[in-house]
This record gives sequence, structure tokens and C-alpha cells, in this order.
Amino acid sequence: MLIFLMHLSLSKVGKRKLEQESHTFQEKWERAYFFVEVKNVPTCLICKQSVSVSKEYHLRHHYETNHSRNHEGYTEKMRDKKLNELKKRLKFQHDVLLNVNKISDAAMKCSYVLSEKIARASKPFTDGEFIKECLLSAAEIMCPEQRHAFANIRLSANIVPQHVGDVAGNLQDKLRGKGKSFVAFSIAAHEGADVDNAPQLAVFIRGVDETFDVTEELLDMVPMTGTSSGNELFVCVEESLKKFNVDWSKLVSVSTDGNSAQVGVEQLVTELKSKVSGLCKDTELKSVHGLILQESLCTKKLKMDHVMDIVIHTITWIRSHGSDHREFSALFSELDAQYGSLFSVGLKWLSRGMVLRRFFELLEEIDFFMSSKGKPVPQLTSKDWVKDLAFLVDIMTYLNMLDISLQRRSQVVTQMYDSIHSFLMKLCLWETHLARNNLAHFPTLKLVSENEKDGLNYIPRIKELKTEFQKRFSDFKLYESELTLFSSPFSVNINNVSEELQMEVIELQCNTILKTKYDCVGIPEFYKHLGNGYPKYKNHCAKILSMFGSTYVCEQLFSVMKQQKTTKYCPQLKDSGVTSLRHVAAPDTHPGVE
Repeated sequence: MLIFLMHLSLSKVGKRKLEQESHTFQEKWERAYFFVEVKNVPTCLICKQSVSVSKEYHLRHHYETNHSRNHEGYTEKMRDKKLNELKKRLKFQHDVLLNVNKISDAAMKCSYVLSEKIARASKPFTDGEFIKECLLSAAEIMCPEQRHAFANIRLSANIVPQHVGDVAGNLQDKLRGKGKSFVAFSIAAHEGADVDNAPQLAVFIRGVDETFDVTEELLDMVPMTGTSSGNELFVCVEESLKKFNVDWSKLVSVSTDGNSAQVGVEQLVTELKSKVSGLCKDTELKSVHGLILQESLCTKKLKMDHVMDIVIHTITWIRSHGSDHREFSALFSELDAQYGSLFSVGLKWLSRGMVLRRFFELLEEIDFFMSSKGKPVPQLTSKDWVKDLAFLVDIMTYLNMLDISLQRRSQVVTQMYDSIHSFLMKLCLWETHLARNNLAHFPTLKLVSENEKDGLNYIPRIKELKTEFQKRFSDFKLYESELTLFSSPFSVNINNVSEELQMEVIELQCNTILKTKYDCVGIPEFYKHLGNGYPKYKNHCAKILSMFGSTYVCEQLFSVMKQQKTTKYCPQLKDSGVTSLRHVAAPDTHPGVE
């Protein structure tokens, strides 16, 4: 009985093996029936039909039914020749199709890349058709044989917004995926208005994963209605975070615009702190008022409107009555570079340094021009007013430099704090110098100074500016020890470090290899080299690295919005399309178009 069962089993194995062999394509069938295997499927070289199963019966049946009468008289040599011809033709067709697919894929990628660039540059979607015309013209000159490839790029006014929507969706999907890996994240929220004065709340997220890679993206853009209360702002932020299913316990800080007059901002911060503390009793949400807008508020404390008002009024009059005057071309070109053609009394205080300097340099010419037109400006010849102008030129130049340093992209919050701390130190130095009428750091004022006591007149303004900076940036002072631990781990006083981190920080400070690496690469790159050690300290550093130092990224987006939501730029977009456009045009977004 056992022998019988073994025999039966072996016979089944042999039968299964024979069946498998009978389903394997045989090379001899190529010449016999003009079949080849294409992607594991038998395919007729003559009519290109395929057969589902690799069985000789099916191939022979197809050949005898459809083709045998045309090839009955073929000798073996003739069949070989015919087989080679058919194989070459199949390969040629395959290569052509492959090339077409490559061209099509490349053209599609170009369409997406160019659509993204159109959105980022806030250009009209109809520009896509013009760009394509330019590409075709260039191709005809440089590579006429490739013109057909460029012709496949689709950039019509209907296609571009579709591509922008796809790219925006890709960005959101990527952010959802990255959000799951965040060990710490922060948000920046800023309420502004678009070109139609429709209130919008922009929410950006900045997250850090365990490898210290930073992701900074637009989280959401929420339309607001009426007066926005703190509770309404909180609900909007909460819903935005809920869309991405982020872990509230990893929320480190919130950055707001810092304008105390902004309705509901303080209440929003309070609600967020309450939410976080309710979920994590030992966690306190940090709140940071935007550094850049704060600087704007500080400049108003200079109380130099009597100078700026005259400058704006004079320039506005000259532009409308003598813009073709060649001596003023540099002044107007500076204005156009800074503000476009919208130079008006409503100018922001920021970035006025170069305009004031141009005005000062052309003071005599401007005075002569205004007088010759019957519009004399007495202040232009007043020594006291000119000194005030010179002082404002110098101080605004310094403030502009600070503004530029605060607006650098991808900055760590500690770098921004260092810039503010440095400026405060300079204010202290200037106050000391002016008390001795030392104008070394006020070169423009020095040019017009005639009295040893001129410097004393500006000490109150320096003091006022210093007091305002200290007051408005006091929230950063609260986190100074934590910021220092992040930026200077090897020199921080261990007594100023929280007890839960002291042991790891001591070990770190005594690690000469890591100290050398820190000196070599600096922060934040250094933290990628800590490996699996120092878990508590790494978590602390991830939190600091996630913090926003300002809402500049939000304000920049609102600036872009004012160009986009107009009939000129996106007439065919619905609200969902405008939202997609904002996600793509937002700073520091990196969509994938592969």
C-alpha cells in the first residue's frame, strides 16, 4: 500500500512538471508559427494578436487558420529570413512606441513644472500659451528635429489651473505623510486680507523629524467672516490641524503678528495654551510675537513723521510733474524697485532707508526744482529739519539692515534672536556715543552737523527705540536660556540648564569629537550627528528648531495673494482653485512632479 501511494505521488509530480513544461514558450515555435513571447504572452509576429496560454495547440491553430496558406511554400532558409524581418519590425515598433512614451512623459512633466513656475511667479495662466510659443520658436532654431516634442507640452489657460490643483494636492499629501514623522512642530498664524479686502487667516506649520529635517509649509488658508474673535480664530486653527491629523502634544509654539490691536490674537494664544496644557499637563505652549512686524512698530516710536511726511509729499509731487527729469531717475528707479508704481503716503516704514538716502543726496536739486515750479518747500533749507533727515537716513539704514537679516529664508529662531540682541547692543553703544557727540556711526548726520551738541538731540529717540525693542521682544527673553542651550551647548552654564537635561549636556560638553563636529558644521546641521545618544537633549533641540521667529512667511503669502486673486491673474479660478494657487505659490513649498 505504501509503495502504491509513493508511486501515485510521484506520478502526480511528474504530471504537474509536464503540464508546466507544456505551458512554457518554446523557441522552436518562433520559426514554426511566427510567434514570439512579449511580456510572457505569446504574440503573433504577422498580425500582432496574442494567445492567452503558451500551448502549442493554440499557436498552431492560430497559424493554420490565419497565415499558413501564405507561407506553405517557404523553405527553412526563407522562414528564417521572414522571421528575422518580422522580429526587426516588431523591435522598431516597440522602440518607436517607447520613444513616444518618453516624449509624452517628458512633455507632461514640463507642463507641470512650467505651470508651477507660473503660479509661483503670480503670472496670468494665459501666459502658458505664450511660453509655449516661445519654446517652439526656440526649438525651431536650436533643434528643429525636436520641435514635435515641445509641441506636446500642454499649457493652455484651462490646463495650467488643473496642473496647479494637482501640484497643490501633491503638496498636501506630502505634508500629511511628513506630519506623521514630526517629533515637534510649531505654527505661525496671521490674519490679513486679499486684494478684495476679504479677511483670511493664513496658518503655516514648521515641523522637525527625528533626523532633524525641517519642513515648512502652508497648512491652510481660511476665509474669515466679520470681526474675528479669539474663539473663531482658535476653531479655524484647530480645524486646520485636524485635517492633517497631527499630534497636539508635539505642538511647541505659536507665532502671531504681535499687533496688540489685532482683535482676538491674545485670546487665540490663550485658547491654544489651554488646549495643549489640557492634553499634556507638563507641557507649556510657547508664544512668540512676530519679530518683523514688531520692528515695524518700533520704528514708529522714532516720531519722525515730520520728516517722512515732507519726503513723501515732495516725491509724489515731483513724480506727477517732473518724472522725466534725468537727475531724479535714480530716485524714481529706487522707488520702483522698492514699491513698484504704488509709492504713496501709505508706505510701510520698512525698507525706506535707500529712498531717504537718495532724497538726501538730491536735496539741493529737489529744492531748486520745487522752487522753480512755484512749489517751494521751506523745510528743505531748514538746518534743523535737514539734520533730522540725516539722522533718519542713518537710523533707517540700520533698521533696514536688521529687517533684511530677519527676513532671510530658513532661519532658526535663535539666529533671529541674535540679530535683535545685536541691535539692542548697538542702540546702547549709539546712546553712549551721542552723549559725547561722537557721530562715528552716524555718517550722514556727521556731514551736516555744525554743533558739538547736535548728537545730544537724538539721545531721547535712541532711548525710546531701545525701550520699545526691549518691551516688545520681552517674550523671547523668557526663553533665552532654552535658546542658548540650543545654539551654544558647549559653552552654556550647566547651572542654567534644566535638571532633566543636565546629565546629557555634561556628557555632550565632554565629548571632544562632537565638539569638533560642532565647530566644523555649526547649527542646525550639528544635531544630525548626535546619533542615538542624548535623547532628551535632542528632543529639546527639535522643539527649538521647529519654532517660527516671525509671521513673515504669512505676510509674504498675503503679498502674493494681492497679485493673484484678480481678474487679470486667475479669471477662471473658483475658490478651490485660488486655494490651490496659494498652496503652490507659498514660500518654501516643494511639490513633486515626477
